[in-house]
Amino acid sequence: MCMCSQKNVNLTASEIASIWQSYMSLTHCSCILKYSISIAEDMEVRNTLTKTLENMEHQTQKTKHLLEVEKIPVPVGFGIQDIDMNAPRLFSDSFSLLYFKNVARMMTSSYSLMYTMSSRKDIMDHFRVGTGEIMHVFELISNVLLDKGIYNRAPIIDSSKKVDFIENKDYVSGNNLFGDQRFLNAVEISHVFGNLEANVVGNTITKAFGQTADKKEVREFMEQAGNLSEKIISSLTKVLTSSQLPAPMPSETQIYSSTQPPFSDKFVMYQMSILTSAGVSDYATSVATSLRNDLKRFYSDVLQDTVKLGKKAETLMIKNSWLEQPPQQEKVEF
Repeated sequence: MCMCSQKNVNLTASEIASIWQSYMSLTHCSCILKYSISIAEDMEVRNTLTKTLENMEHQTQKTKHLLEVEKIPVPVGFGIQDIDMNAPRLFSDSFSLLYFKNVARMMTSSYSLMYTMSSRKDIMDHFRVGTGEIMHVFELISNVLLDKGIYNRAPIIDSSKKVDFIENKDYVSGNNLFGDQRFLNAVEISHVFGNLEANVVGNTITKAFGQTADKKEVREFMEQAGNLSEKIISSLTKVLTSSQLPAPMPSETQIYSSTQPPFSDKFVMYQMSILTSAGVSDYATSVATSLRNDLKRFYSDVLQDTVKLGKKAETLMIKNSWLEQPPQQEKVEF
């Protein structure tokens, strides 16, 4: 079929899902950006977040247009009803940058996947351009963090100067020929560091939302999520330090004492569903790419714990009518 006529082709289920999910994420991200801009004291941070918001709102409008053109009901998503712009400061400006760097990382990954799941040219173009715009946001925020000296770099290693092949099964058991634990290789370090950094950000979020959530059951959920992230942070820190590597310990994770909620409970539970989904994906990848068996076991355990936590979040959202239903195949009566 001629590419110029592809707009007449119905969207696939994958394309509908991608457009729908991206709209939900974009409206959610825009809300946090508006709040973060309202509390920002550093002008460079405020300008950076404002540029990021402009990018997100532009993408939101393009995504909404696609939904409308294809006659797909536009999700309720999130909006001004989910934010209290008068709520006192809950995060530092530096943490806002760390948080949105992590958001841009997750969105780059998801948009790239959405691109590969699309076949219609205009939808592929939409996610290709969107991926580039989010990568620009990631670079913009990273540069500000670097300029301020608060960018958490992965460890630098003194790598081997020759090509080697693994010839002993002790390599995967984590032991070297003398019975000591083998130091991490570069691939393992990259995943340990990435998971550790993500959990430091996630732990800060759970503390903040646990402190301000309206419903008791939401506060209790945040406590459970925080306990899991602290367990992961402690374990992965030991993994790095046992290989004589520094662990990222950002000092920008301060939570202010306000108990006035800046976001609705529906909003914060959606945030937790995003974090648990990202965690499941990250831990599954880490299991597949780590060679040390102790790391595989650890990631397998926390993967199961994270799946259980995600299920609790889902149950809580359904109970309170907070979980918006994605488009689905209608049942055909014969």
